[in-house]
Amino acid sequence: MTLFKRTERAEERAQERAAAAGSDGFSLLSANLTIIGDIESDGTVRIDGRLEGSIRRASVVVLGNGSSVKGNITAREVLVGGTVEGNIDAADRIELQPSAVVTGDIDAGAILIREGGIVRGRLNVRKHESAAPEPGRKASRTPTVTMRTPVPATSKAL
Repeated sequence: MTLFKRTERAEERAQERAAAAGSDGFSLLSANLTIIGDIESDGTVRIDGRLEGSIRRASVVVLGNGSSVKGNITAREVLVGGTVEGNIDAADRIELQPSAVVTGDIDAGAILIREGGIVRGRLNVRKHESAAPEPGRKASRTPTVTMRTPVPATSKAL
C-alpha cells in the first residue's frame, strides 16, 4: 500500500509547489461538478470533477484521481491523476500519476510517467526555451525527442 501513499504525497507536494509558486490564485472544480466550456487562468487550477473544454494559460494544472478533461491543456506545469482526451502542452514539466490516462499528444520540457500511467499519443520532450547558446556559438535548431508509446493489448475501459 506504500505505492498509494507515495502517490498522494507526490500530489500534495505538487499542490504545495503550485501554491508557493504564485499568489495569483487557486481555482477548484470539485468532484461533483461538470463544466462545459473553456477555462483561462493565470493561476493554479485543480480539477476533481469533469471538464468538457480546454484549459489555457494556467500556471499549474492539477487533475485529481477520477477527474476527466475532454479538451486541450496549456500550462506551465501539469500533474495528471485522471483522464485527458486532448493534447497537453506544458512549458516546464508534466507528471502522470499511476491512475493517469492521456489520449492525445504531450509536448513538454520534461515528462515523468509513473508506473501505471498510460499515454495513447506522441511524446515530445523539448529543450527549455530559456537556455541561451554558449558565447561564440551559433544558435541552432532546438533538438526534440519524439517517442511513441505502445498501447497495451489489454487496457482497462474507463
